[in-house]
Amino acid sequence: EDKHYYHAVVEALKGAEEILVVGPAQAKLQLIKHMHAHDQAIADKVVGVESIDHPSDTQLVAYARKYFVAKDQMLAQS
Repeated sequence: EDKHYYHAVVEALKGAEEILVVGPAQAKLQLIKHMHAHDQAIADKVVGVESIDHPSDTQLVAYARKYFVAKDQMLAQS
């Protein structure tokens, strides 16, 4: 666990309105724990946590687009 790395990630997320956390194994969960312990405002913006095993940048962008389109459609139907 690299707390400096997690802190840098949280700092980079400042200004985001919604956050989708993705990644392999335990890394994403450690990031979520770090957010809850050190920056609740950022943790509150997390809308999803998904397992993805080492995607390319293109795959990651496609996954995020698909995720947020589905989320928006679900909210529109509510």
